[in-house]
Amino acid sequence: MADLSTSYLGLKLKNPLIAGSSPLTASLDNLKRCEDAGMSAVVLKSIFEEQIEMDGESAADLNDAYLTHADAYGFMKSASMERHIDAYLTLLEDAKRTLEIPVIASINCRQSGSWIEYANRFAACGADAIELNHYVVAADVEVDGSAIEKEYLSLVKAARKQIKLPLSLKMGPSFSSLANMMRRFDEYSIDGVVLFNRFYSPDIDINKMTLVPAQMLSSKDEYALSLRWTALMSEEVRYDICASTGIYSGSTVIKQLLAGAKAVQLCSVLLKQGLGSVANIEAELVQWMDSHAYSSIADFNGKLAQERMSDPAKWERVQYMKSILDAQKG
Repeated sequence: MADLSTSYLGLKLKNPLIAGSSPLTASLDNLKRCEDAGMSAVVLKSIFEEQIEMDGESAADLNDAYLTHADAYGFMKSASMERHIDAYLTLLEDAKRTLEIPVIASINCRQSGSWIEYANRFAACGADAIELNHYVVAADVEVDGSAIEKEYLSLVKAARKQIKLPLSLKMGPSFSSLANMMRRFDEYSIDGVVLFNRFYSPDIDINKMTLVPAQMLSSKDEYALSLRWTALMSEEVRYDICASTGIYSGSTVIKQLLAGAKAVQLCSVLLKQGLGSVANIEAELVQWMDSHAYSSIADFNGKLAQERMSDPAKWERVQYMKSILDAQKG
């Protein structure tokens, strides 16, 4: 039988299928279900630094009438924040004690704040790796692109300096030169990136005339962007690339592996189709490997990365007319 084992962030995985951060990875029962379904690692549901601080301030404001001592406000805020952290640490400790697969802690962080402390506490509780999430809506017309890039690089530099665990960055594609940014991340010796994060987007309810959340789950056709950038960069950087978004089938996993991804994160497919989808994806991967006489993932991993192709420019092509004509012929 085909050997599905791979390595990501220096972690040995039994297969390339990782449960990405989602409501499905927010409780011990569901984490155990992920492991039983065949996932090779789990990323705990992200802890949001900004939300923790906002909740801490709200808790202090609600009790403002009772806070007669000058230090009481700070105490109430700190106590509320600690409850969030303690709950996450408890989940992490329980997961490490219960699961046999790697457990990756996830932090949605701001440029300045308490996230470094969180990461170090997660490390002390046995996390196998840390995944950082960072995103800025560049809506200030006075802030140019270079300032945004410097913010990201500053965060990665600080993270690598302070965090000794394997470190990955779950990032978005919105840079003027994504290739340059990914190469510059390599200078700080991070261990991996996840392509790409799926960020919250607002929508409008035209009947209530209010803002509402847009659809957060991906569709099965949304893997193309991460596939292109995985293929373009997998041979250009030393760190591992993990593909995410729109991965619903074994065939899509195979494509990402051929492009050079070391692993993939599953999220929307698990929430839409259930954990039974993991076995189907794995079976499709095994069947394809057997039919092509590949005994291990290493036999074909990165085979179609840009640097290994006879016509590497195909990954950079942006003209669409030929694609339309081909689709019409089909």
